[in-house]
Amino acid sequence: MIEQLFPVAAAGALAAAAWSDFRTFRISNIWPSVLILFFGGFWLLGAEVSDPLSHLAHFGIALVVGMVLFALKWIGGGDAKLYAAVALWFPLSSGPALVFATTMAGLVLAIFYVLTRRWVAKEKRKDRRIAYGVAIAFGAVLCWLLYPTAAPKPMDVNEMGYGTFKLD
Repeated sequence: MIEQLFPVAAAGALAAAAWSDFRTFRISNIWPSVLILFFGGFWLLGAEVSDPLSHLAHFGIALVVGMVLFALKWIGGGDAKLYAAVALWFPLSSGPALVFATTMAGLVLAIFYVLTRRWVAKEKRKDRRIAYGVAIAFGAVLCWLLYPTAAPKPMDVNEMGYGTFKLD
């Protein structure tokens, strides 16, 4: 029962990371760490994670790709770590869906930045950074909503092999 709170808490951590990135263009290491810890708690308390190695592989690949993109100065280090932490919540087979959802959220965010640039102070107009943590957060939520089978689910007590459990 308590494991059902972990996805909600993860969404809250994602919202906090997105807000932090939007306000300061920085994502504290605490937010990816919290997402990883929440996934660990979610899994250890009985959530149905079909293939834990697939989730870990998705995390590892996302982290390596993110670090390469960071080295190329295409994204920030916080964005790379946040995306990898989000990727942990999805199996490797859902990787393309997560990339697509995050990319679409990033496209909407970029269009928003372009359209609102005229209302921003002149000294800030030269700043071409985009708070991509916002796109990562929206992409993750979008992926959870559009592909509900992609995210792990709390396990039904009756499916755990301990007989039938009923509350009367």
